[in-house]
Amino acid sequence: MPLTLPDQPRRFYRQNTLRLVVFQVRFPVMHRFDEPGALARFQDVLKDRYPRSAPEQQLTIAVGPSGPVSAPPSNNYWRFQGIEDGWSVAIARDFVSLETSAYERFEDLRERVAEVLDATLALGVTIRERLGLRYVDEIRHPEANRPGEWRQFIDEKLLGMVGGEELGDDVIQSLQDIRLRESDGTLTIRHGYIGAEAGDGNPFYLLDLDYFDELSTPLITGQVLEQIDAYHRTIHNVFETAIKQPLRDYLGVKEQTHA
Repeated sequence: MPLTLPDQPRRFYRQNTLRLVVFQVRFPVMHRFDEPGALARFQDVLKDRYPRSAPEQQLTIAVGPSGPVSAPPSNNYWRFQGIEDGWSVAIARDFVSLETSAYERFEDLRERVAEVLDATLALGVTIRERLGLRYVDEIRHPEANRPGEWRQFIDEKLLGMVGGEELGDDVIQSLQDIRLRESDGTLTIRHGYIGAEAGDGNPFYLLDLDYFDELSTPLITGQVLEQIDAYHRTIHNVFETAIKQPLRDYLGVKEQTHA
């Protein structure tokens, strides 16, 4: 049964809780990725927004008999960045992603997604095998330093036993991973309380929403944009349903629309 939540107004807050937003498309391996000049057309399409570029390597951590060990670097990729604007594009032989730590409006993300898809199509990529949109919120409040204090800001259905009488304020960390089968993909909700001892010294509530599909289908810009429109609506409704009015008051609603 699909997730059913009431449509929430779009609210834009003065304090942004988003730590990271990621859009990603995976596609069949592009074997010419490492050839000289292979990414020239990709860079030409994106050079105005992302003039800086550098190669990077993805590190893999394997767990052996003696504990975690670093495996040899794998999956070389290039990252293209704006000039201190918090946006970047990464491309490898089997994926392209758009990432930002400076998200403000979905319309901005959507416009940049269209540009990234145009650049990817210019490389000859015609098939996608996975599409995903992920929003990671780290919610903080000066009056929520102990588990029980979050009950005035986060819906009790999410909090569960955290902050209740059974566990009290002894919870250091509580994370739940929920995976929902939807008609247009899979929605993963990873959420929970992260105490000062488990996090960066400041307690926060994590709400990590990842909506994706794993269908092998033609890569068509218009279809992808329609799909992330729907994904964004659901992610937005989950976030707004998860928080309570006192938290909205603290974050400060600077604009509200019903579009």
